[in-house]
Amino acid sequence: MPDSHTPLRIGVIGAGRLGTFHARKIKRLPNVALAGIADPVEARRLALAAECDCPAWEDYRPLLAVCDAVVVATPASTHAGIVEECLVKGRHVFVEKPLALSVTEGEPLVHLARQSGLVLQVGHIERFNPAFQVAVPHMRDPWLVESVRQGPFSFRSTDIGCVLDLMIHDLDLIRAMIAAPLSEVHATGIALLGPHEDTAQAELRFANGATALLKTSRIDRQPARWMRVWTRDAIIDIDFAARKTTVCHLGRKLLEGKLDITRLSGTELEELRQAFEPQYFDHRELTVSNQDPLEEELCDFAEAVRTGRPPMVTGESGLEAVALAEAVIQSLELHRMGEPLRPRAVREWRRAA
Repeated sequence: MPDSHTPLRIGVIGAGRLGTFHARKIKRLPNVALAGIADPVEARRLALAAECDCPAWEDYRPLLAVCDAVVVATPASTHAGIVEECLVKGRHVFVEKPLALSVTEGEPLVHLARQSGLVLQVGHIERFNPAFQVAVPHMRDPWLVESVRQGPFSFRSTDIGCVLDLMIHDLDLIRAMIAAPLSEVHATGIALLGPHEDTAQAELRFANGATALLKTSRIDRQPARWMRVWTRDAIIDIDFAARKTTVCHLGRKLLEGKLDITRLSGTELEELRQAFEPQYFDHRELTVSNQDPLEEELCDFAEAVRTGRPPMVTGESGLEAVALAEAVIQSLELHRMGEPLRPRAVREWRRAA
């Protein structure tokens, strides 16, 4: 591995939308060199290579010979095979989410990276969203999480459904907040554009009593990316798109269960109205930085490669998100052309203690 004075050589596999973003960011990172780009589509790889002034290959294997680490930004169905080969060749890997299509695909990758002493990082970018990061210190003992992630059809990620494409972002955040094992999952969805779900809703219950309610759609005209987290003493609202976070601290009487509106007279209700905020619900908007989440996660990857410390989103974390997504998909009562499928049993992968 290069020393602290030698640029870290990172190659990008995949010159589509995400690969383009990665290549542009890597080009600007300090003490990092864009080693090259690989993509089977000639026009796409040559255009990006010209823009970034770097070599390009049709096949990613020659790229492995000239780099220390790679970013894998290819279709999700190809992740497992490409990541495995890169790890076998001794290259550190940043792979866009999802890590793999299933726990069966993803678990060997995690074991291989661990046994080889290589960094395996998964691109769950919302972990680096400043609106989420500023909320983390306030997320003590969450017991209810609500999330909505939706938008118009992007004509990308057609090899997977909206659970592995979109909902997995929120599943990763939920797993980062709630460590307890999954105990129940109930999900329903609709497939309109093909065999995969295009919209889905899921309820996840955890062994510690916490619950998560998730709604995802890739065919909604109105974009939205938000999450609400209920803790024992606060309500946290996160708008990932607007990068806005609000914390509502609950008043002492609410926390002690001393308020019962059914027992109040009309006069007392009017007095309550005047003192409702901030005495009972104290809303405060947090200061959110303007940091670039993609740049931050690439810097985290480079630092993990250089120092040997774990990245924020390890392969194990990525696999836990896949396990939750797989549980949702297995439980999914999928409606297509009016013919529902039977929900199946829940299975969740958990990292060893």
